[in-house]
Amino acid sequence: MCVYLKVVREESHHGKYLTFDCYGTLLNEEATYAAIETVADKIGVDPQLARQRFITYQDSRDNMHPYLDYAILTRNNLIHLDYQFGLTHQFERYYVNVLIAHRSLKPFPEVIGTLKTLQQRGYHLIMMSNSSWDIIPANAAALEVPFDIWTAEDVHTYKPDPVFFKTVAAHYDLTPANHWHIAQGYGSDIVTTDALGWRSIWVNRDHATPTTDALGWRSIWVNRDHATPTTTARPTHEVHNLDEILQWL
Repeated sequence: MCVYLKVVREESHHGKYLTFDCYGTLLNEEATYAAIETVADKIGVDPQLARQRFITYQDSRDNMHPYLDYAILTRNNLIHLDYQFGLTHQFERYYVNVLIAHRSLKPFPEVIGTLKTLQQRGYHLIMMSNSSWDIIPANAAALEVPFDIWTAEDVHTYKPDPVFFKTVAAHYDLTPANHWHIAQGYGSDIVTTDALGWRSIWVNRDHATPTTDALGWRSIWVNRDHATPTTTARPTHEVHNLDEILQWL
């Protein structure tokens, strides 16, 4: 069972730290998007269009200011889908179903084995997630290894806001010598880490092509899809599956 801590106050540290994005890096979000498609099919609207509109809303920084918890963001997203499709309380009434799907996300096949290897190698594993505490415990339990967990709720801001990253860095005294950041999100993580000078690995599972307006950290890019970065922000390394990071760690 995964041990999760809301905010860690330890004085003794391992000296080797790995910070991870959660969704898309460790956990496969397909179940959440499939739930949206299922609801759309029941309602009688285009499932693929509903899925894309849901993702677009959830990823937009415009919908995260001022700060609101992830569960509220998700409900607002469903209300917005109703508006976009000219409906009244159709998507929104499946709010609980969508949250259950999100709490039930499963790891990508190579994730648990990779995390256990990193744990055996003495790394202190830290999760930095754009989530909230009514959701993240179930997600963390699916990973089967101990993590320190920081959510957007803890810092009252979402990635790619540098405040999130700087808060975690200050807490653990992270330096380029003792730390790597690992993430699938180019805009949410890689661009910001690049600006902060963090070593990173980009896990690019979706063959994404970074755009010039992407926001994020410098990180290790797990580039599963062999995408070509097009902005000045670069990860230290790029991979296509999480287990490929082990060659550097």
